[in-house]
Amino acid sequence: MNQTSFKPLLLDLLRHAQANQNAFFQALPPAELTIIGEPDYWSAKDHVVHLSYWRQRLVLRVQAHLQQRPQPASEPFEIINPLIFEENRYRSWPEILVESDQVYADLIELTEQLTEEDLTASDRLQKGMPFYLSFMGNCYEHTQIHLGYYLLERHDVEGAQEIYEVWANGVIEADVPELLKGYMLYNLACFYATHNQLERAETSLQQAFALYPETREFARTDPELVELQHMLK
Repeated sequence: MNQTSFKPLLLDLLRHAQANQNAFFQALPPAELTIIGEPDYWSAKDHVVHLSYWRQRLVLRVQAHLQQRPQPASEPFEIINPLIFEENRYRSWPEILVESDQVYADLIELTEQLTEEDLTASDRLQKGMPFYLSFMGNCYEHTQIHLGYYLLERHDVEGAQEIYEVWANGVIEADVPELLKGYMLYNLACFYATHNQLERAETSLQQAFALYPETREFARTDPELVELQHMLK
């Protein structure tokens, strides 16, 4: 692919994530947008707050990069996520939606200031992987996962699978780096493997290995791929 054209493609993927997140939740019955969630059964509000928080963390990281300041410190997500849930569980949907849109707008504005070199350079917080994976992980893939979680918790496996497949194909069919396609195929393989579709999981995983060879090492210790360990010997 032509590296000089990557940033517009990334921005399109980020816009897709936000637009489809909003469309997904606004299509729910209005009563679902007012439900107060539980720690083990998140409401629509809880998912959106969670996504906004981690996008805001990325905003802070990009700001630090642009201003040549040290990166902000952060607690492990296992500590942060329950705190964010408790602090926000009683907020109103309109307030949460406004916040979500503002964080997204801030992230887009900052991303537009980054160069192609910024986006493709190694990111020490991403284990040496390109910085753009932080954007995909915190925005595109993270949103995909949470929309899937929402449906899975409500026993809609087919709906969750459709989200994973459509969102993965949106990347796989785009003119983006092969590593990014492999990243999405790996996550799709994990979804299939945890939902008893091992043939599809194996196909997606083989494609991921070809495009992003480092995923083979991840796969050896990935609990979601236990049933496919025969591929990794």
